[in-house]
Amino acid sequence: MTNLRAAGWVLATSIAAAMMPATVQAQDVTLRMSNWLPEGQTLRVQAIEPWIAEVEKVTEGRVKIDVPPKVIGSVPAQFDVVSDGQADLALWVNGYTPGRFVISEIFELPFINDDPEEYSAVMYKFYQDKIAQYDEYAGTHVLMLFSPGSGPIFNTVRPVEKVADLEGLKLRSPQPVVTEALQILGAVPISKPVSELYELISSKVVDGTVLPMESVVAFKLNDLLSYGTGIPGGLYNTVLVLGINVDSWDRISEADQKAITAISGEKFARAAGGAYKHSSEAAKQKMVAEGMNFITADDAFVADLKQKLAPIEQSWIDHAKERGVEDPAALLAELRKVAGSKAD
Repeated sequence: MTNLRAAGWVLATSIAAAMMPATVQAQDVTLRMSNWLPEGQTLRVQAIEPWIAEVEKVTEGRVKIDVPPKVIGSVPAQFDVVSDGQADLALWVNGYTPGRFVISEIFELPFINDDPEEYSAVMYKFYQDKIAQYDEYAGTHVLMLFSPGSGPIFNTVRPVEKVADLEGLKLRSPQPVVTEALQILGAVPISKPVSELYELISSKVVDGTVLPMESVVAFKLNDLLSYGTGIPGGLYNTVLVLGINVDSWDRISEADQKAITAISGEKFARAAGGAYKHSSEAAKQKMVAEGMNFITADDAFVADLKQKLAPIEQSWIDHAKERGVEDPAALLAELRKVAGSKAD
């Protein structure tokens, strides 16, 4: 009888445990995050690090994120680092792997929106509603997708006041859209990650770069660059994605997944874009104060750019069609509408 009572108690305990709230059963999870952003960089300080702290807070300490001192793998390979499970999560730049995220290149096209705070929020929602179905980030769960904004054209050689001034300039390109644009405009694009730019410019391998103003200062390139030209409406936009390995995501309880999702997504995108926006304004003031010759493209220059870069839009439409998008032109028209397009 005693054994029967004991067995009954064990069964009852097991049933009660199974009925406990998920937050009680949830196991502690420590995630390893690969990081390549330098100390003091805007996104790292104002968005990533506060988000890491908030993850621990909203999960009541059950989910922690550990950031090793060195990047895991190479900067261009961060998507593979996450999808292959070398790290649990990381930030990657779509443009560092040309031809891989073709459908998402819709966000990079010229003259859609040059306000990173506004556009980042639009991008994330549009991605979830219209782009996620194509599963370009297989093996990962996308936590946020956003933009640091469109960067001016910087160089060490001469002011860029018209298209002809770009002829022959060797400019680092962050992504395929910019590479195509620079080729059309007569410049020589060189595709390299931003982490290599200081050495490239200082050794005169490149004459300059297309890059958000905040990043110019964050990577200390303002010490090397003499000329900058801002392009109203944006020559391009960069897509940044923070994703987590799907198996790592599944290790987290459903309740904690919901808590993390609530502080990520569109909320994070707007905060990250806003941080870039305000830091870029401060960076511009700093560069001008230090003596950089910075100008804003006039209406004639912008009109010439739009006319010459029109084929880039059709190129994306053709490639997106090949990747299974039924009506890419309609999809792009919809993005321009919700983003308050600066194309006209």
